[in-house]
Amino acid sequence: MNLPSLAKLAPMRDDPARTRELVALLRSRRRLLVLTHNNPDPDSLGGAVGLQEFAHLAAGIDSKLAITGKVLRAENQAMVRELGIEMELLHNVRLADFDCFALVDTQPGFGHTFVPAGTDIDIVIDHHVCNDSKLHLTKVAFADVRPEIGATSSIVAGHLLRAGLEPSKEVATALMYGIKTDTADLSRNVSKLDLEASEFLSARMDRQKLAAITNPRLPVAYFQTLKDALSKVRLYDGLSLCSLGRTTSAEMVAEVADLLLRMEGVRAVFCGGLVGSSYYVSVRTEMGIDAWSLIKAGMEGEAGSCGGHGSVAGGSIQLDVVDSRTLRRLERRLERNVLRAMGMSGSNAAILGDQDD
Repeated sequence: MNLPSLAKLAPMRDDPARTRELVALLRSRRRLLVLTHNNPDPDSLGGAVGLQEFAHLAAGIDSKLAITGKVLRAENQAMVRELGIEMELLHNVRLADFDCFALVDTQPGFGHTFVPAGTDIDIVIDHHVCNDSKLHLTKVAFADVRPEIGATSSIVAGHLLRAGLEPSKEVATALMYGIKTDTADLSRNVSKLDLEASEFLSARMDRQKLAAITNPRLPVAYFQTLKDALSKVRLYDGLSLCSLGRTTSAEMVAEVADLLLRMEGVRAVFCGGLVGSSYYVSVRTEMGIDAWSLIKAGMEGEAGSCGGHGSVAGGSIQLDVVDSRTLRRLERRLERNVLRAMGMSGSNAAILGDQDD
């Protein structure tokens, strides 16, 4: 497997001056609306409430978190419940009540992100990279996009730290869980800032609540979905492909991808599933294999969008028709693209259930 590496972007500076720029912007506004991508995950939730805390402590302004979609996955729901995270559905929010708009853990133009028509985004804080993301940032007053950082929550925690602000236990726990999930317990895509932010938050978080979030009770339906997913795994030399077909949520696609990367001998995972009329893709790789390059190659020729960094990437493809034939054709195209990118065209797959014990 010899995918081209993602060209290194010049790291955005991480210094008190950048934090002061954010403070100055917030102090010039009255009320902040924080947005993130559809069906927010722990890093997006942590980064969002962290920015709300920053706005309150540094600038004394009120804020609201609004989401599109739902909070899925048992751990994410436990995070909202245990930490008392307040949010509203975006379509219920009166936009005229706000004069400052932020996107956290995503960027304008990303396919899984909805920005209301006529809304100018003032703040973008993110750690993902995408081909044309810079085209949508030219009019953003404060854009802090650092793909070299493992978690958006680390960037937000860094601003709290640089400003000398003390987050509440709940916010510190949310930020820590965001870092924990996106860096796999500080084992992948870890930067100096991720370590610094974790040390800063560890003395301020609620460890009992973090434990409750990390190990929630799971419904029987979860295990049935997982069983069905594992029956569809195809194994190549160091590569695992899994097409879930129709599935419950994009979060389940990501969770199966995370699980498959733990399989002995697997160095890269390409996993997809259909939710409604959107086909979601999650890619996971070992260090040294660029997940963003793999997902770009896999989705080549498809009408979709993708983003990623280091060993984690995700994307989605919108389907006009969602019948079984269309789905099978899409999955075959994706598989051919991935095998070609990995130099495995023509290889035969082994089915997980056929493997020796």
